Amino acid sequence: MTQKWQDKRKLTAKDRADLKALAEDAVRRNHALSFPRRLVGHTLTILRHKFWVFRYCLVAGIPWQGLCHDLSKFSRFEFWESVHYYNGRYSPILVCKLLNDGFSMAWIHHHGRNLHHYEAWHDDFDRGVHPIDMLYPFAVEMVCDCLGAGHAYMRSAFTYQKEYEWWQTKRRRGVAMTEHMQAFMEGTLGRIARENSLAALRPEETKALYERCIREE
Repeated sequence: MTQKWQDKRKLTAKDRADLKALAEDAVRRNHALSFPRRLVGHTLTILRHKFWVFRYCLVAGIPWQGLCHDLSKFSRFEFWESVHYYNGRYSPILVCKLLNDGFSMAWIHHHGRNLHHYEAWHDDFDRGVHPIDMLYPFAVEMVCDCLGAGHAYMRSAFTYQKEYEWWQTKRRRGVAMTEHMQAFMEGTLGRIARENSLAALRPEETKALYERCIREE
């Protein structure tokens, strides 16, 4: 079952203030770094992210997806833009969008080639955003991607609870997934955080939860 995107939530004053502070910090950090530091820093961030995503994909029973995860980040469209906007704490895509009226060529290229991003599961833009449910393997890789990104950016400060709190904030502000996919993310990341273990990421658990979520009306 597909669902039209009809989320009308508005950002609160606190949300707007938090996002403004984040944006200012991201741009400040970017401007403070030399090109060599941005080049090395971005390359290491990609490799750190891929390492952790692969580990999570092994647990989830999708090792090949883990191995091939985000290879497009080494393409010229994505790599050099991200080096230019690298800041050491936030996604360089964020900084690029902040400074270019919300547009990033790297992001257009990336989510069009990586089906673990929910943005790749939209079409019919002329009549409004129309998300559909992701196929199971990509929904699971999306969870692994979120966990791996947490490690890449939070580093030693990473915890499952912090990653779950990040997801809750993102969802509260509005996320263009179907309700089914939101429920899948909520159920998986929430259980991982509560149990402080990866039992919920094992194939038998994710398959059962996915089936329950897509059957919900």
